[in-house]
Parts: sequence; structure tokens; C-alpha cells
Amino acid sequence: MDSQNQNEVAADNKGKEGQLGNYFQYVVQVIKNPDYILSDETQGKQQFGLITLIAFLGLILLSNIVGIFTYLDALRYLGFSDYFDYFERTLAYGAALALLIFVFKNVANKNGKAYDLNFFFEKLGAMLVVPAILLIVSIPLELVDITIYSWFSSLAYTFLYLSIFLISYFFVAKNNLKTAVLFVAGFYFVYRVIYLIL
Repeated sequence: MDSQNQNEVAADNKGKEGQLGNYFQYVVQVIKNPDYILSDETQGKQQFGLITLIAFLGLILLSNIVGIFTYLDALRYLGFSDYFDYFERTLAYGAALALLIFVFKNVANKNGKAYDLNFFFEKLGAMLVVPAILLIVSIPLELVDITIYSWFSSLAYTFLYLSIFLISYFFVAKNNLKTAVLFVAGFYFVYRVIYLIL
């Protein structure tokens, strides 16, 4: 009887470990065991993925603002006509990522995968946890003018492109290296065109 109770308690504990009750637990789980989130099944964490996507874009915006105000001639950027400049890069990345998610869904569906938008919010959001953390590290370093901030910032954007490649390779065009590379290149060019237009 005692061993049966112990087995039930152990099963309950495993169930609790499987539940990611808050965002902090989700982030820890993604860092410690990314394979859990990045399985071929939906884990029901699309809301956390969406939060991470929005946070990542917010960090890009914050990084732009910090970058501008670290220069001595920052006052010349205070003109009303220049306020939109702070948002251009963020809007370009946001629009390119939104378009990418829709393309992911459509291509995956054509390849016989019944993935919805929530699936890609979950997967891409999970993949952007590490880039977001790297941007969080780079921003205060840039504020105090420690030059290695650019290492963290560059690595964050490298992980963004790596995330797009992995999602393309594992979920959209299964084991198709050429298509995954085309997705990465396409995302880059779409981002640059939108940024140029803005």
C-alpha cells in the first residue's frame, strides 16, 4: 500500500514538472530542455511563445533607443520627425516575422503537416528565448559603454536566423536543407526590403 502511494506521489510530481505554470518556469524549461518544447507536438504554450516574440521585438526597440542615446550628439535625435526612426528596425523585424509565420503555416500545410499558427507561435517563441536573454545582457553593457555588448547583440541576431533555419528544417520542410536555407535568406531579404521602405 505504501509503495502504491509513493508511485502516485511520484506520478503527481512528474505531472507538475510537465506543467509550466508561469513564464519564468517556461523560460527555465526552454533553456534546460529545449527538446521538450521543440517536439513535433503542440505543448499548449503558444501564449508564452507570443509573449517571447513581443518581448524580443520590444528588446530590439530598447536596444535601438539605447544605441542612439549613448552618443554625445544624442540631442539632435530629439526632433519630432526622427521619433519614427527608433521604431523602423523593430517594425521591419515584426512585419518580417509575422509574414514568415504565415508562410511557415502555408508551406507546412502544403507538405501535409496540419500545423496552425499557434504551433509556430509556440515553436518560434521558444527558440527566441535565448536571443532575448542575449539582448537583455547587451543593453546594460551598451549603456555603460562596455564594448563587448556588440558580441551579445550580434549573437542574439545570429540565434534568430538559426531559429528560423531549425524551424524550417524540422517542421516546415522536413529534412530539406535547401528549403531551410532559402527560408533564412528569404527572411533576411524581406526584412531588409521592409526596413528600406520604412
